Amino acid sequence: MPTMRQAVFGPPPLPFELVERLVDAAAKAATEAVAARAAAARHRQRAPRRGLTLRPGPDTPLWRELVRQVRPHLRKYGAKAQLARLLGLPRQRLQDCLKAGSASLDAERTLLLLGWLGFFQRGGELTPVVRPGRPPRKSAQPVPGNV
Repeated sequence: MPTMRQAVFGPPPLPFELVERLVDAAAKAATEAVAARAAAARHRQRAPRRGLTLRPGPDTPLWRELVRQVRPHLRKYGAKAQLARLLGLPRQRLQDCLKAGSASLDAERTLLLLGWLGFFQRGGELTPVVRPGRPPRKSAQPVPGNV
């Protein structure tokens, strides 16, 4: 319950020395947090080893742009499966490359993907692929004598 003096004049002012210490402590904590995050980020980033495939990420802007332009054409049912067949990949690998961002294609398949994208950008239509099925079963012939 506030006293009569506090009700009339408001709460007593905080000593400026205390306010300055609080501001200094908050600023110090903020700079330490930023420094800790920067150190953790430097620790996570490894120097790229020579001869290894680049992983999709901030260092691969062209790959990210290609994936961004391909995605709208993969919305139609069966489009990803057809593209995976064209590229000669399992559908899960295509998912890793285009959606999850945990893998990238080799040069030959990337060029095929560019051609596939160009086909759609020129107005091409996706037509269903009919796989050759099993030959029709021969109808059962009645065996003579069992009729």
